Amino acid sequence: MKRARSILFLVLVGFLAAAEPEKPKGGASKAKAAEAKDNTGLPAPDYLPETARALLRKKMVRHGQDARDLMFGVALLRYDVARAAAQNIAAEPRLERPTAGGEDDPTTFLPERFFVLQDEARMRARAVASAAERKDDKVLAENYGLLMQTCVSCHSAYLKRE
Repeated sequence: MKRARSILFLVLVGFLAAAEPEKPKGGASKAKAAEAKDNTGLPAPDYLPETARALLRKKMVRHGQDARDLMFGVALLRYDVARAAAQNIAAEPRLERPTAGGEDDPTTFLPERFFVLQDEARMRARAVASAAERKDDKVLAENYGLLMQTCVSCHSAYLKRE
């Protein structure tokens, strides 16, 4: 339980820090503003071609908003918000594992661990939604912490091609 609370706290601090990118001062250029906006997502991994990054960027836009909504819903015990966001995450279309002969498929560049964690995230998001539905704060925090472990592991696998 103490570990789940620690994880939840660290994730909350991280999301709060990332939720509001630093605003450019006074006469800052548009390039600086665009650079600040780009700092809100994952960096682009070197191994992934632009076509694959574009596919993932498109998929992850809503995912990122759902993750922010979930964080705030859980932290503020807004059960309806937490449940809806967790259900959205669980219901997201999954990227299919590459098939033999599909070398042009952008997913061929992703590590197998990405697909395993994608499935794990769905299962854990369902558990968060269920806890929010029951308004069980303790289980909600624990399940959210487990989901965040999966999210961080997936981001790591994506960036480092584990």
